Amino acid sequence: MNLAKHIKSEAYVLERVLPKHGESTYLHLSDLLMAMKDVATETPLKILDYGCGGSPYKSLFPKADYSRADHLQKEGEHLDYILGSDSMVKEKDQAFDFILSTQVLEHVGNPANYLKECFRLLKSGGNLFLTTHGSYPDHGCPYDYYRWTADGLVRAIEAEGFNIIYIKKLTTGPRAFIQNCDTMINDLRAPRRTLFGFLLYGVRNFYRLLRPWIHRMCDLHFAAHRVASESLDKHATYIVVACLAQKK
Repeated sequence: MNLAKHIKSEAYVLERVLPKHGESTYLHLSDLLMAMKDVATETPLKILDYGCGGSPYKSLFPKADYSRADHLQKEGEHLDYILGSDSMVKEKDQAFDFILSTQVLEHVGNPANYLKECFRLLKSGGNLFLTTHGSYPDHGCPYDYYRWTADGLVRAIEAEGFNIIYIKKLTTGPRAFIQNCDTMINDLRAPRRTLFGFLLYGVRNFYRLLRPWIHRMCDLHFAAHRVASESLDKHATYIVVACLAQKK
């Protein structure tokens, strides 16, 4: 299934709100869920999910007036705002208390314009919570343009007038290494008629068999590498960078 279809599926939502040991995306998505729970609230905010996909984290804001904005992917899909080629939202200024942008910015052709629009749409004192990839394989939907360092994301967000409340790195160091193994294990191939290819076939299957245990061990021993908010210089490799910013 291609990504554009997958993000509209129930499986996509379940991977994110109920990640399970053994799933190839478990480390990345379970850490992202931890970061999301830091901003979850029952406060009745007016929220915009900007580039919503399947809105997997909507349940974390049960009392919100929750609006969804995205490019139309299929007929009959309910969106509050259908985005055009410029990704602008047809809404008045200062309409929202909170904007949620999860794993969107890497797919935006003009990030500065997107962030300007976030600033325009937020009320004074409103917050933007944004996550995007630090390192990850290409995953076009339909395009995949950027990867971000923590410093680069801070610079881009501050350039549009926001105050940074915090910056975090997710799935860092050894967890990032294992996540990359999970992502790339299926590419570890050579012709099976050769001894090398036959050995790789065995490695792939053995790794997949061990993966639930490997994930449990990562949770036990590498908990400090799930959501890093301090000493960020010690977390030089990371899958996702997350930022909470406030409109001045």
